[in-house]
Amino acid sequence: MLVLVSGLMVSTVRGQAPDWKQQAEQLTPIAAPVSNQVQVMDALGDSLWHGPLLSVYVEETGQFETVDVPVLEQDNVVFSIAAQPDGVQSQVWAGLAFDTGGGEAGTNGFLVSTDGGTSFSRRPPQLDNPGDTTVVYGNATLSADAVTQQASSTPQDLALSPDGDTAWVAGVLSGLRWSTDRGETWTRAVLPPDTSTMITPGTSYDFRVGPRRDDGSGQLNHVVYSVLVDETGTVWAGSVAGLNRSRAGTVTAEGNRGWQRYTSADSIRSVTGNFIVDLAEQPRPNGRNPIWISSWADQQEGTRLQRFGVAVTNDGGRTFRQTLFGERIFNIAARQDRVYAAGQSGLFVSDDQGRTWRSVETFPLQSDEKTLPSQVTPRAVTVTDAALWLGTDQGLLRLGRDAETTLQTGRPAWQLFRTQIPVNPEEPSEQVPDVSTYAYPNPFVPSRDQLVRIAYELSEPQTVEVNIYDYSMNQVRTLTSQKPAGQQETVWDGTDAQGLRVPTGTYFYTVDLGNRTVDGKILVAN
Repeated sequence: MLVLVSGLMVSTVRGQAPDWKQQAEQLTPIAAPVSNQVQVMDALGDSLWHGPLLSVYVEETGQFETVDVPVLEQDNVVFSIAAQPDGVQSQVWAGLAFDTGGGEAGTNGFLVSTDGGTSFSRRPPQLDNPGDTTVVYGNATLSADAVTQQASSTPQDLALSPDGDTAWVAGVLSGLRWSTDRGETWTRAVLPPDTSTMITPGTSYDFRVGPRRDDGSGQLNHVVYSVLVDETGTVWAGSVAGLNRSRAGTVTAEGNRGWQRYTSADSIRSVTGNFIVDLAEQPRPNGRNPIWISSWADQQEGTRLQRFGVAVTNDGGRTFRQTLFGERIFNIAARQDRVYAAGQSGLFVSDDQGRTWRSVETFPLQSDEKTLPSQVTPRAVTVTDAALWLGTDQGLLRLGRDAETTLQTGRPAWQLFRTQIPVNPEEPSEQVPDVSTYAYPNPFVPSRDQLVRIAYELSEPQTVEVNIYDYSMNQVRTLTSQKPAGQQETVWDGTDAQGLRVPTGTYFYTVDLGNRTVDGKILVAN
């Protein structure tokens, strides 16, 4: 298992290439999230499924569990999750990827559960064979680029049809694909080319199907990042060139669909930008469910008429209303009477369908023993039956339903879940090394991370003194605090005794534990 602690990486166990028919290991209890960087989440009733390793928080027990997935050449991470109740059987899907080096990622298939997450089966990635150079669309046979490379074809988003029979994946360069056999095989969906805003299976076409390449060939609208299937069976797919909509009534017996594409150039009553990064459906008691769209200005094609922001349609795409102009929104979640948007500037909350918003930028905690930086960036937001959840780079934040109701008017206290690697473990291993202290994130970037945490263990309550030294062993800061027994943390903001930010370099620290002193080092990068 890979353990990440917001910048501290502690060992990895690598396995062999998996047999896609083999059953994956089942859930294993864990003490806390496996990483403090949580960007992917989905709800299944009271339970919260999340990444970067496929894990779940079970509300009934208040415990975390994870699926220990064998990896390939590099480290698996979860790029997308879709969870859906379906009568007796509930589905949980996870799109996996791994780091191929150079900052790129490659696909590594899917984990699929039809028993609510009790067990998972592995499925292959949504890629073509080299000979897949044509696609049949209606009466036309279109030339196509076979997408066979794992790099840049990550399963960025997943969606399930209302009846649970069809799964959809937004696969970036591999485009939009669908499966009716639980991910055993995938079929490429043909979206409009960049020169068209609408296609129908009954019309003849002659364009090449495939993503935009570095040489300028291919379609920007075939580079897909988001997908959603709403209550009516309408499929929504977000690309870097707009929002695509396909109504259930436009589907042929062969599965070909008619598509309408919306862009920011249509009018102010369309999407705010052409790069559609997230889609969310809001359950409403009367009428059609609203669809919320987070879009960014597409720098590749210029920013004329494009803005960062959010749009919502209450009538299936006939009209749109724009809001949150200028905000870079990563993820949206909604209850019947409230909408949440996680963005670069914080968490935004609206009780009037997006006409006005409250910005939540700080998150008070229930426990005084835990600390967050003054600025925390929510990367994901999800609502379960029992709580509101935020995924951040500092851990998982949870707010129960009673406290959630006061979020617009007060400052309720959040519950923080963080990864904690034990110091002085009783049974050291590759995953849990034998250390008396460690600091994370390390390297520490004060402008980005705000705080570095120094972990140690106390046998009894006492006053702890942490001294920070530069490379020449000149003392730059002393931090003193009263701590209870057990594993504890002292935080440092990267400043010296005068409050000035220390320069880039290697710094050493000592922790006076009364009966002994432990030490470590921190790399500061400004």
